[in-house]
This record gives sequence, structure tokens and C-alpha cells, in this order.
Amino acid sequence: MKFVKSVIMFIISLFLIATMVIFELKSWPAGSSIAGLFLGFSLQALFHLIQDILDTTDWKMSQRKLKRGGFITDNTIIRISFAYLYRIKIGDKYLLVKNERGTRKYQPVGGVYKFKEDEKIELKNRFQVKDDNKISIDESSRNDYRLRMENKYLRKFISHFDKKANRESVNNLSREFREELIEKDIINWNKISYRFCGRHMTSLHFGEHFQIYEILLADVVELLPTVEQTEDLKRLLNKPSDKYRLATAEEITSLGVNTSIGQLSEEIADHTRKILQENEGELIKTSGVGKIYTVDI
Repeated sequence: MKFVKSVIMFIISLFLIATMVIFELKSWPAGSSIAGLFLGFSLQALFHLIQDILDTTDWKMSQRKLKRGGFITDNTIIRISFAYLYRIKIGDKYLLVKNERGTRKYQPVGGVYKFKEDEKIELKNRFQVKDDNKISIDESSRNDYRLRMENKYLRKFISHFDKKANRESVNNLSREFREELIEKDIINWNKISYRFCGRHMTSLHFGEHFQIYEILLADVVELLPTVEQTEDLKRLLNKPSDKYRLATAEEITSLGVNTSIGQLSEEIADHTRKILQENEGELIKTSGVGKIYTVDI
């Protein structure tokens, strides 16, 4: 941050020197008009340059470029979906569960973060959030961090998300683990430990599926099983079920397509790639990365 401030101060100093030169131009014939044009362009260039330096994350850069290009405005509606995903690895395979919301594809254990009722009121008051109109709301999806808002609120909203304590957060991600593995009798545990690996965050982009500008966030955690839990997971290797699938990194990368056996349909959701060990270096190292949590199920 100190380096960034130093660079900005240096740029401002150069701009002040250029401004002094401009005022000298005013004494030339027609110099006042030239100086005015130059000063206008310089101010805009300085503003854009400072923006470029301060926007250090991909999603902020994408947002700025889209706005400068006229593709979005402050009032453009943006869709957000903020979730968490479990990396559960057994040998060289990852444990995936079947999506029950229509795609029927296999994906990591996890789901969209939840907010509490009092926070929902605060989000409406501060950011004018609207319910997501792309996925129907039922009892299981109610109060999901899947929302819409105007582009002008996006940066403050994301900052609020990380600072707000009164919501489901990375220090207790037991809900989806319980619903997708315990309640479906895949395993039977009462406590788990996991490591926070980092955050995957897309750029602000136009989503082809829902035909709206959107940004997707996924916090990735890695299960740290005990010796007994490891043995339970190994037993799944020899216990095929329609409820889950064990897939290698190669199978996940190809989304389950295997041309050698004529399997041409995608059976694995594309966001599953985010949990791969090979992709951990691409995750954003937010506060708390590397911390281990132990929670009751």
C-alpha cells in the first residue's frame, strides 16, 4: 500500500509540473485554447491512471473496463452468487455429490452462503438488493447470498460481505456438509476439521446461462479427515452410488467427458475445477487463509 501511495504521489507531482507548463502556454497565440484542451485530457488521464493503480483485483479491473467501454453504467443490474466449496480428496480422487436442482451433474460438497433475516433488511437498506430472479426461491434457497443489485453498490457490498460477522461464514461451514453427506447417509460423523485454502472470484462478466452481468465468489476449504474418517472415505471407493461420484483431476477437468469410451455428455459441473489441488495457486489469499477450523455437524 505504501508503494502504491508513493506512485500516486509521483504521478500527481508530474501532473502539477505539466500544469505549470500549460499555464506558460497560455501566453502564446491561441495558447489558451490549446492549454484548455490539454488540461482536460490530462485530468481525465490522471484520473484513469490512479484508478488503474488502485484496482488491483481482476473483478475490479473488469468492472472498470466495462464501464469505461460503455457496456455497463452505475445503474446496470449485477447478479452475485457467493458460495463455499469443499475439497474432499481420497487418494487421487475427489468426492463429488449430485446436484439436485436440475442439472443432475456431480459437483463439490458446498453451497451458497446464507444470511440472517436482520442482515437481509440491512442489505436492502444499504444496497437496495433484490432477490435473484434466475433461480426459483424455495425453502432450501431462501436467504441465499444469491442476489441482484445496481453496479454502483457492488464494491461496497463486497467489502461489507467480508466485514460482516452476522452471517454464515468460513468459521462454520457445517450446514451443507451435513445436508449433502450426513443426512443422505453417505457418511456418519459428528465433527469435522477443514483448512481454508483461499477464494475463487470471477471477473465481472456477462453470463451466458442467465443473460446478465454477474460475479461469482467461491471460498474453497479442504477437509482434514481423522484416521477413522479417512477409512470411511476409502470405503466409498468400493461402494458405488448414484448419490456421489469419485473423480480424478483429469475427469474433473474434462467435465466427465471421455471420448475413448464414447462418453460425450458433461457429467461434472464446470465450477468443480475450482477445488482441484492443482488450481490452489490461483485462489485469492484473503484474510484467514491457511487457518484450520473444527466444527460440530
